[in-house]
Amino acid sequence: MRKLFCLYGVFLFISLFLFLGCNSENKSQKERPTQPLEQLDPASAKLYPAQREAKARDFEVTLLNDETFKLSDYEGQVVLLNIWATWCAPCREETPDLQELYEKYKDEGFVVLGVSIDEQGESVVRPFIEEYDVSYPIVIDDGTIMEKYGPTMGIPTTYVINKKGNLEYFAVGALTNKELEPRLKILLSES
Repeated sequence: MRKLFCLYGVFLFISLFLFLGCNSENKSQKERPTQPLEQLDPASAKLYPAQREAKARDFEVTLLNDETFKLSDYEGQVVLLNIWATWCAPCREETPDLQELYEKYKDEGFVVLGVSIDEQGESVVRPFIEEYDVSYPIVIDDGTIMEKYGPTMGIPTTYVINKKGNLEYFAVGALTNKELEPRLKILLSES
């Protein structure tokens, strides 16, 4: 029963994402396939393409280091928006991979934004960051991001935004480097 509920939740999430990725400006644009991309790593969550080309919803938040992060300021870069929590086992599994990708490609225009939904706030997020040696930007969401990218049907949930500021991919579940890196390389090479 729990597995059926999870599958139903993923279906609802995909439907929501496809809806969020559409707006009146994009109705005339060619639709993209709604099936997941060919899976490169069976241990990874599946990546789904955005159904239509659409701008990612902008937001502005204050990071844990007190700097401001405004999504639209990162147009021209590839942004991976990762919604997670410290108590989430798959989130813990994927964090080292995200950190590795960030370190490898940050100088090529790759940005990871970790969006914690932990209700306990800094008291649990800061120790997590130290334990996993996370150097990419982290925000504890006050609802600003979830208002635009939620509700999620599970965590981790990841959105990949291309250099044009458009939603490119999303996934529910832990992603691996083997699944993400080839796709990121393509996005980073685009002008």
